[in-house]
Amino acid sequence: MKTKDEARANLEQSLAYVGDRYTNAVKRADWASKAGSDNAERNYAESIAKAVAAKSRQNAVKKVSNSAWQEAAATKGGAVISQRMRESLDKQSARWAPIYDAVVSEVQRLPARTVDFRTNITNRVVGTVAAWKKASGKM
Repeated sequence: MKTKDEARANLEQSLAYVGDRYTNAVKRADWASKAGSDNAERNYAESIAKAVAAKSRQNAVKKVSNSAWQEAAATKGGAVISQRMRESLDKQSARWAPIYDAVVSEVQRLPARTVDFRTNITNRVVGTVAAWKKASGKM
């Protein structure tokens, strides 16, 4: 039996090459065929239903204090968020730009503003939200 220290040392030694092994394995994998299958969808739905029934998410949330979550999120997220956002700019723009253009087109056709805030909410806010939902395929 390995000791805990030996196991940790082995894990630490693997850090030098595990990234390349992972990358090579990912390049060989056929994720989409199996993950997109009807069987996978049934398994997913069944697992989600079990998790909801067991309140797994809620129970896990209750195990972490708000301050512990804040500390972990700030420490881990703060260090990488700008870089991750920078890396996704082109993808975000490509997906978002057509939706935005459609919304702008719709919003320009909304009724003019009035002095009555209720009318503005009905005619303009609801219309703007509906345009976003329609353009993003959610309506």
